[in-house]
Amino acid sequence: MSMSSQNELTHPGKPISGTNLLYLKVMLESALGGEVKDLDLAMLMNVPVNRLSQLKRAKSSIDVIGNVLSTSGGNDHEGESPEELPSLRPSQAILVRLLLKYPHYSQLMRRPTNPEMFDVIAPFIPTPRGAKKGASKRSGFAPLFGRSSISSYKMLSEDGSGAVNSSVPVTRLQMLVAGKFGQLFKKLLLQYAERTGAETHAELEKLESSGWAVLREQDSLTSWMSDETYQAFAGELYGLWNDWFQGAYLRVLTDEAVSRDLVPEQALVKGNWVNTQSVSGSDLQNYTRDTRPILGNSESLFALFRESFELTSAEAYWTLGIQVKAFYRFRQRADQRIDAPTSILIRYLFRYPQDIELFINSPGKGSDILGAIQREDPGFRLSQLGPLFGASRVMSYGFANDDLPCPFFARRLAGIFRERSAMGEPIYQQIRGCVEAELRARGLDAVQFWKDGRWHR
Repeated sequence: MSMSSQNELTHPGKPISGTNLLYLKVMLESALGGEVKDLDLAMLMNVPVNRLSQLKRAKSSIDVIGNVLSTSGGNDHEGESPEELPSLRPSQAILVRLLLKYPHYSQLMRRPTNPEMFDVIAPFIPTPRGAKKGASKRSGFAPLFGRSSISSYKMLSEDGSGAVNSSVPVTRLQMLVAGKFGQLFKKLLLQYAERTGAETHAELEKLESSGWAVLREQDSLTSWMSDETYQAFAGELYGLWNDWFQGAYLRVLTDEAVSRDLVPEQALVKGNWVNTQSVSGSDLQNYTRDTRPILGNSESLFALFRESFELTSAEAYWTLGIQVKAFYRFRQRADQRIDAPTSILIRYLFRYPQDIELFINSPGKGSDILGAIQREDPGFRLSQLGPLFGASRVMSYGFANDDLPCPFFARRLAGIFRERSAMGEPIYQQIRGCVEAELRARGLDAVQFWKDGRWHR
């Protein structure tokens, strides 16, 4: 591939359209070392997954909205407002350009394979009562992720099939465990580095890896430690992991088992989580607040999940690892318990809501973003905040209003801004560069744009 074609793929000269999503997928898979599914792309573009195929074929908004605004009736979309027509919006175009250059900014997590996950959690897997000392714990692997013990052998098979990720809801639970282990590892690592030297600490503070990615780098990240220091670190880390796994994760699994009328000790070892019996309103009195079944009805935590965590539908589906059809299948079975892996994850996140950030990085406050930009660029005005994130000038004021939630158009870019700014990355200049590249592709004058914020002629 020639250098010019490489540059065109990562620095498109034309306005961003759906065709660019295909190469973005390739770039993301290269950065993550694994498959990027439609569910992932839908989350990144902040659209329902059932609209992604339409988005992949969509033109740039400059070609759709601009043309509609310059014609009067007689088009294929008569009766629709320009904003309702399928196209890639400026905010999505900026995001695509940014991720083509920096795919590791995507906030998608590297996912462990089943054997890799087993190696990490094997010391913490409950031992069946009466089991011989040193007996294999392999059969206890799948039950920890809402599946039966029989599934463990397929997930951990030695023929290589186990290296393929499990169903997405099961993978989400593995991402939770890996994410929490990685979070605890990084926190303790920084504490040890702070005690030993500022140079090491400053370098580690910029550590990008999270979740499984950071766990894979444990050896290199601790190579600066002496043998004595490492032994102390490893012992303390084991204690932190064990405390969380036993005191938080397994406690949630225990309550999930009770919610399914199962004996917890048996469920944690054998699995067999399925219980399709209907649960009436009077039945709920038989459970405590912590063990109440999670059902498909509108009053259950499942139906309240998106609103409670202030997520868009794309973010909610991605976090739970379910498709739209699965969501409605659960809702149609209003009095039945939802699938175990999804129920376990929801139960955990409602109990430990701060850990939603293991999946979705909060966009933070628009006022904080504005303040960070103005410290770097004193000439930057409030009215330019919306245009910088792909919207109009008037949208700037709602974005910077801390009494309002982060607007839909800004969520993904704002989350990246917050994360990368905290790491010391020149994220403002990077986003601004993507804005001006898109302006050139659209044939718009940058000087005039920063005055009027108009993305369409």
